[in-house]
Amino acid sequence: MKIRSCVLITLALLMGSLVLAACTPAAPAEPCAFTANESLTVYRLPDSASDVFGTISTGETFEVLARTAEGWVGFDPGIAQAGNIGLAHHRWVLLNATISPSCLSSVDLVTLADVQADLAASGQ
Repeated sequence: MKIRSCVLITLALLMGSLVLAACTPAAPAEPCAFTANESLTVYRLPDSASDVFGTISTGETFEVLARTAEGWVGFDPGIAQAGNIGLAHHRWVLLNATISPSCLSSVDLVTLADVQADLAASGQ
């Protein structure tokens, strides 16, 4: 009986190893990014009435980290901003015919109120 138990355990372990060896982890999803086809105005908030942060030059590419239903995309500008984290750290461009990545459905949908709440929480 002891030998039979050992054989069964060994077979079970071998079968489990074969099953696991056949499994391959899924490739990580490509990040959603946009490239400016022309110079774009960058805003502090997803609102054209907000402060202008700067501009993006033609050819610059950024990962889209958030989006709004109104067509704004938020990204990390790559500049340190003391105390700004989360949505408060994002800067925003209005999505238009110049930049139209098809991957936006995979990006978090937020509102202007969400961004303002993060700004208030960071003391801005």
